[in-house]
Amino acid sequence: MRMSIVSIPVRLTIALLISALLAAGCSSSSDSQTPIISDIFETDDTDATGNDGTSTGEGELDDDSTDGTTQPPAAPGTPITPDDNPVVTDPLVQNSTRVDFDITVPAYASDALQVRVIWGDRDMTAQWVGDEIWSASDEFPTNTENRLTVTFYDQNGEITLGSFEADFTTGTNASESFQINADQFDTDQWDNDNDGVSNIDELVAGTYTSGAPRVLLFSETRDFRHSSIEDAVLALQELGSSADIETDLAADSAGLFTETNLANYDAVVWVLTSGDVLDADEQTAFENYIRSGGGFAGIHAASDTEYDWPWYGALVGAYFERHPLVQSASQNVEDGSHPSTAHLGSTWTRTDEWYDYRSNPRAQVNVLLTLDEDSYSGGEMGDDHPSAWYHDYDGGRSWYTGGGHTDTSYSEPDFRAHLLGGLRYAAGVAD
Repeated sequence: MRMSIVSIPVRLTIALLISALLAAGCSSSSDSQTPIISDIFETDDTDATGNDGTSTGEGELDDDSTDGTTQPPAAPGTPITPDDNPVVTDPLVQNSTRVDFDITVPAYASDALQVRVIWGDRDMTAQWVGDEIWSASDEFPTNTENRLTVTFYDQNGEITLGSFEADFTTGTNASESFQINADQFDTDQWDNDNDGVSNIDELVAGTYTSGAPRVLLFSETRDFRHSSIEDAVLALQELGSSADIETDLAADSAGLFTETNLANYDAVVWVLTSGDVLDADEQTAFENYIRSGGGFAGIHAASDTEYDWPWYGALVGAYFERHPLVQSASQNVEDGSHPSTAHLGSTWTRTDEWYDYRSNPRAQVNVLLTLDEDSYSGGEMGDDHPSAWYHDYDGGRSWYTGGGHTDTSYSEPDFRAHLLGGLRYAAGVAD
């Protein structure tokens, strides 16, 4: 009786153990219906076949990688994009914006006005809305900055009346508006009496009452730029004011070298210009201006300008060739009766950069000053070395001086008087 009581738990324990082994065998990766009991009781790292338990890869998912690594599967819900497929832009992302430019220009009496808007490489012509209001619209990329220039023209684009410039950055809205008011335009140069009527229209209408000569000071450079240009322009403005000669500034020829605009001036002074500064149309306009009786004055590097324009070479008198270092030199006064040399004695000694020229202009001009090459080093034109002259040319007047390289030139009383005489001659107020 005691023995039977003990045997029941033993048999129960063995049955439970066998059930556990059967469950383990059924859940193994081999999917075998018959459990291998010996696998459970192995005590070392090898299985019943002598393998060390390392996976051989058989029965596993294939992997395309060549380095032997296995890429983890994508998380549920992750979109799969093949490597050779481009990513498609999200159509819900705003990547352009429409900008409306609402422009109010200064009041001018003209029926030939034009407004242009430039932003980066976009060039738009604004539409007239009414009164002084203009409008332009276009699509622009979002979050992009470019220089914005709005230019106000007369004569359908030939004459610049005013301009506005600012850096403009687009936002991310579907549409934007940018306001420009009349006070933001720079128009002083084109409305001398500040009455809201452009100079050209006042001249045409006969309402521009100032009888003073007008001179355009042109200082554009496309090659070497002299640091003395600013001093030269300031001196010419002061000298013009002292002689009742009005002066306008032009650092760029764009919109200014037209026959209509040049007709407003008695002379154009080329202030240390250099390189090719005028295009073909501007050259033609300037030629016609001189042929109509206009005046020209050239200072220093004006002879280092427009080498491929023979007409200009004859106007200025000679082209620059070379120069030595800045130094003192003596000039002989050949003609003391001209307004640009009447204040000088027989010689004039000063410090400057002394030009040699490609040719001697004497046969075509009236020489005012010649350099004494014995008084300095590096001159290579010989005994006859003109350095300032004047002449009538192709219907107009021309005056040139080789001086004016240094900043200090424009504070020297004698050189300033020399410039004033040339200015008055070119403007036609002195012979």
